[in-house]
Amino acid sequence: DGQSIPDEMGNDLSNDVPASILSKISETWKSYDLELPKSIHQFRRDSIPGKFGFGRVDHALLKQYKIFVNPSVSEVLCTTTAEALAMGKFVIIPVHPSNSFFMKFPNCLCYRNNLEFAANLRWALSREPEPLSAELSHELTWEAATERFIEEAKIGEPEAFIRLKTGRSKLDDRIAWFHNELGSGVKGDAIRKVLGAGPISNQVRYEMTKQLNEMEEVSDEEDVS
Repeated sequence: DGQSIPDEMGNDLSNDVPASILSKISETWKSYDLELPKSIHQFRRDSIPGKFGFGRVDHALLKQYKIFVNPSVSEVLCTTTAEALAMGKFVIIPVHPSNSFFMKFPNCLCYRNNLEFAANLRWALSREPEPLSAELSHELTWEAATERFIEEAKIGEPEAFIRLKTGRSKLDDRIAWFHNELGSGVKGDAIRKVLGAGPISNQVRYEMTKQLNEMEEVSDEEDVS
């Protein structure tokens, strides 16, 4: 019907979608329009016809899948999208500020409407994801994430001057001291356990083991020399 389906680069994908499919896409989506529950009681009575049968699954068991779809526009960290890209999969996500970081990746297929979503899905099904370059692979590491976090958290000279004049820098120092005291030692381990930090709660044991290993390495080097 002459409808255009632009991809994230502005190229028209309508030639890749047969006319018969184009004419059925709108009808198909209309048939799946759902009236969202207005209360928890209504949701329990008339649940959404969706099945999530996988539960918690090790990433290593998902190698046979090459496409990850994340339609959420409310997820804060978008961790699952980053994980799928790191595994070398296509990701199909909506055009949204929370997803802007991922748009630089060649395997990221963004959509703005139902037609674009269907076109991206069909395109991905008929192709294989591109291997990630070393530079893009680094972008998905915790090291790169920490670098971006530190960069965003930097305080410029004008802001630092204002904070000093208004006394806010002293407040920051007190908060930093309190946070450091609260999280250090055995007391900090106990608080982390209560808050559900799991295996990383035992920071004291970790530091002691680390120091012991370093001392053993130094001793071994001295014995060799």
